[in-house]
Amino acid sequence: MTNKQSFRKPFTILANGPYPSQPAALKKLHTAGTIICTDGSSNKLIENGLTPNVIIGDMDSVTIDRDSFTGKFIEIANQNNSDLEKSFDWCKANNLSPLTVLGASQGREDHMLGNLALLVNYSDMLDLTFFTDYFIITCHQGERSFSSFEQQLVSILPAEQIHSIKTDGLEFPLNNEPLQFSTRGLSNRATGSQFTISSSEKILVFRSHSD
Repeated sequence: MTNKQSFRKPFTILANGPYPSQPAALKKLHTAGTIICTDGSSNKLIENGLTPNVIIGDMDSVTIDRDSFTGKFIEIANQNNSDLEKSFDWCKANNLSPLTVLGASQGREDHMLGNLALLVNYSDMLDLTFFTDYFIITCHQGERSFSSFEQQLVSILPAEQIHSIKTDGLEFPLNNEPLQFSTRGLSNRATGSQFTISSSEKILVFRSHSD
């Protein structure tokens, strides 16, 4: 375990998907107190003028010179877990939360679905927010309110069978009804500066950026 005091908030993880280009996502990188890279994502970060504080993974892709690197290497050879999952486990062990996760919208659809599964599975243990070039993605259960703007694109996908879900502040409301894994929750719109969702089970919420 590592002393939490050696790392500064906010904590940001860069996964090895396409490097972010959306302004809000890039701002998360440039204002991070601690950047944690998953193996090869460290190469992309350095190419874009930033330096990781921590690199985690099996180190089969990283090209950084270890002798000159002043950050921390966490080499984990376990092939049963992805490098992003290894990063979540390390952050959990070291109480590093909340976490912003960038680069998780992989070019491969199976990797993207796997990363969303990690978001669902770790949402009870870590405060996680995925930032992509299109959406802010969170997973939650129970009631939660979100700051919004008029006509913000909001999509809701059940992470499991939803027995009851209710929304306020969305153009197409859900009224204490079940929600199956389907397209029903896609492409809703916020009607004002805030919306609220109350769900009996875990849901994934996708919110579009304001610019």
